[in-house]
This record gives sequence, structure tokens and C-alpha cells, in this order.
Amino acid sequence: NSLRPKLVIGFAAETEEIENNSKKKLLEKNCDWIIANDVSKSDIGFNSEYNEISIYYKNMKSEKIQKMKKTILGDEIVRRIISQIN
Repeated sequence: NSLRPKLVIGFAAETEEIENNSKKKLLEKNCDWIIANDVSKSDIGFNSEYNEISIYYKNMKSEKIQKMKKTILGDEIVRRIISQIN
């Protein structure tokens, strides 16, 4: 499809089976990446300056980005996006 962007990223806020649910969404939504976080943890995510995410890629590899300030985490995600589309 020529209208599809170069990179399609989905987001998943999960409370359990984060890896399984994220990989399922990756396929169902035809994403290139799913960026997932565990919203059941009280020290990250909602009502916190910190978050921790896992990125699941279309090739089924994944990486975890450890807990850090959301502003720095946003920069980490943007760096990966720029690297992927360049």
C-alpha cells in the first residue's frame, strides 16, 4: 500500500502478559513496532514522571528500555525512529 507510512508504531498499555499481548497486537494491527508499558506498576506510567517500556519489532526482536524520566525516554524513542527511517 503506497499510502502506508514508512514506519507504523502502535502503543500498548498492558497489565499482564505484556510480551504475548504486545506481539499479538503487532500482528493484528500490522505495526512495525509496538511500544508497550506495564500500567500495573505504581512507580511508573500514569501519575509518575518515570516510565519503562519494551519495544517489540516486526522481526519479533524486542528490547527493554529501563525506568527513566519520561522526557528522556521520549528522546530515546525518537532516536530509534530517526535511525529506522533514515
